[in-house]
Formats: sequence, structure tokens, C-alpha cells
Amino acid sequence: MAGMNRQAHLVIGGGLFLVYFYAAGLFHAAAGALFVFGIVAVSAGSLFPDIVEPATSARHRGIFHSRRALKVAGVLFLISAVIVLLAPASPRLPVVFAASCFFLGWAAHLLADSVTRAGLPG
Repeated sequence: MAGMNRQAHLVIGGGLFLVYFYAAGLFHAAAGALFVFGIVAVSAGSLFPDIVEPATSARHRGIFHSRRALKVAGVLFLISAVIVLLAPASPRLPVVFAASCFFLGWAAHLLADSVTRAGLPG
């Protein structure tokens, strides 16, 4: 695999978002606003690493494209997703859900980059 482009990152993040949205049971809840918050947040997260570390060369991957960043994004997604799943009636649900979607998009971006030739630095 050569490299991932923005469209690939958005498709991967969007696909994982749909699985997460369905698994969280949010299709049956107040789905309209949460869906919009979620899709915007996962799109932002999917593009975040390339926004803060633009591809100026083949070796552009720094801290936001690292295995450490993948661990951080993954843990933050898991924590916020558990909150969403355990407290679906909370008035803060849209904020926590959007945060979880952002971290899902960021983790998806890094997972996709990890299978490219450049991989992820430590």
C-alpha cells in the first residue's frame, strides 16, 4: 500500500462511525442531532493527524501519527464510548458522543496509516 488519502480516511472513519452508532443503539434514540454531531466529529478526527502534521514529505509522521498517539486515541475512545453506553440519558450525551467519535476517527486514521509502507513511528 502506498499511502492513504483524505477520502480513504473519511470512508474508513465513516464506516466505523456507522458501526459504532448502530452498536450504541442510537439509531432508536434521538438519532438526528447525534448522527450529525457524530459524523462531523468522526470526519474531523479522521483528518486531524494530517491537519496538524501535513504531508510535506514521505517521512512527515510525527507525534500525532505515532503508535503512542494511537494508544491515546484508542483509550480516550474506549473511555468516552463506555460513558455513552452506560449513560445514554445524560444531558451531556451529545458532547461525550462527539468526543468519542472524534477519537474513533483519529484512531481509525492511525490504524489505516499503520498498514502503509511508512507505518507509524514509535
